[in-house]
Amino acid sequence: MSSEEIRQSFINFFKEQGHAVIASSPLIPADSSVLLTTAGVQQFKPYYTGELNPVKDFGGRRVVSVQKCFRATDIDEIGDETHLTFFEMLGNFCFGDYWKEEAIRFGYEFITKRLGISPERISVTVFSGNAAAPKDEESYSIWHKIIGLPKEKIKFALWDNFWGPTGNKGPCGPTTEIYVDNVEVWNIVFNEYFCEGSREDLMAGLAKLEKLKQNGIDTGMGLERLAVMLQGVKNVFETDLFHPLISKIKEL
Repeated sequence: MSSEEIRQSFINFFKEQGHAVIASSPLIPADSSVLLTTAGVQQFKPYYTGELNPVKDFGGRRVVSVQKCFRATDIDEIGDETHLTFFEMLGNFCFGDYWKEEAIRFGYEFITKRLGISPERISVTVFSGNAAAPKDEESYSIWHKIIGLPKEKIKFALWDNFWGPTGNKGPCGPTTEIYVDNVEVWNIVFNEYFCEGSREDLMAGLAKLEKLKQNGIDTGMGLERLAVMLQGVKNVFETDLFHPLISKIKEL
């Protein structure tokens, strides 16, 4: 499956689930908490906190986007098989609409039915809990009892399974991550808290969490990393997003 087919398949799937298609926001964000846009959720943060109205702006509470991102928080891993500084993030979002079960079902259905990835290749992680937020038993139960994933394919984790906030405050929440061949491809965030303090403070138990007035879903899946899983290549540089460019450079 080509990268363009992956993009379009993702957009079409979520349009069918009632999501409005929203264009990528600029790399220079309106959000002053970051220097560059690091995730699809950046342009939607005010809709989780209630500052803006999604029904007024988008015609509903569900949106989907393919966001251009620049991220250097994992700079030590940049240049390996799957990490990039600039990448495209496929994401579906909702504001006070569906919650954990539907978000997980959407993710699993898209990966297995639309992309045709075998369930045998899939494993997941869920939030193990800490002093700030409880263990996510609900997501574990959904994956095992409703989706039917074997227990040995569901792991609890701490640091990688709580997203946000970006900057020193903002919406955040526990996550469940979907892995294909032991490579993380999709992070599904359950935004249910507002954090006063940085992510580092939060993980150290020093930040304050307050419940948001409405829950929301925020997901992100790397297009380039997903292309590796679907195109039978070893790394992102061998996908159709990079290989033609590299080949031309070699030719010149």
